[in-house]
Amino acid sequence: MKLIIKKLLCALSFLAPTLAIGSTVQKIDFEDHGFVAHYYAQSPESLKQPIIVLGGSEGGIPTRLAQVIADNGFPTLAVAYFKEESLPDELEKIPLEYFEKAKNWLRHKHPEYNNLTLVGWSKGAELSLLLASQDTAFNRVIAIAPSAVVWAGILKDWQKTPGSSWTREQQALPFVQFNPSGAVNGLLDLYSQSLANRQDGGKATIKTENIQGNVVLYSGGKDEIWPSNLMAEKVCQRMQRNKLSTCEHVNYPALSHLLDYKFLDKSEQSYQTFVSSLESK
Repeated sequence: MKLIIKKLLCALSFLAPTLAIGSTVQKIDFEDHGFVAHYYAQSPESLKQPIIVLGGSEGGIPTRLAQVIADNGFPTLAVAYFKEESLPDELEKIPLEYFEKAKNWLRHKHPEYNNLTLVGWSKGAELSLLLASQDTAFNRVIAIAPSAVVWAGILKDWQKTPGSSWTREQQALPFVQFNPSGAVNGLLDLYSQSLANRQDGGKATIKTENIQGNVVLYSGGKDEIWPSNLMAEKVCQRMQRNKLSTCEHVNYPALSHLLDYKFLDKSEQSYQTFVSSLESK
């Protein structure tokens, strides 16, 4: 069973390859700023709220997603949190304080804006919802293939049991452990069964009802990684407790985990829907 789980989790690292960056992108290194990112600047007259982009289990800087956002005129900070120089090699116990540095840098760059937008996919979607639930500076979240809970991290060594994906004040956040109880023929089985068998007493649930702003969730009906459709519905259900915020869930029944990347293709209707959600108030 552990060998099967290892092979499945290793496959996550190949979900979204990054793209080469252009010469106009500013590289931000850990030594000078305390975080690793690429910043896509825009002209002052763009008048669009700055965005932090967070990738998933592929690691590194999420250039593929960030480039599309930047091409639509948004000041964009694509932040890496593992698999880059000076950063952890694996997605486990990533301190949330790390992202405070990125947030503060971008707010200093754009003092005319009181708030920022978070855009993330897969583990980055989980992270985006988590950060927004704890920090009112983020008043807009766009999450592709979201999670309603904090999950276990992802390790290369299958003999090790992963701890939480995230920490706060050097303490691991409560998380849902990998705990399948039946046949595991794919990652969807692993995550679905683990969610059904969770033993955290609900503590790992992301408190999305605390988000003060607008959330748009995208899921694929044929998600082969985790039950993003189900988890998106749970996120919106929790957010109904907060009448000052909104949650919209857009499901594409025929698409997979990252929507077959169709929302990054200008010729697709889902691209227009995605871009519109970035601009919505």
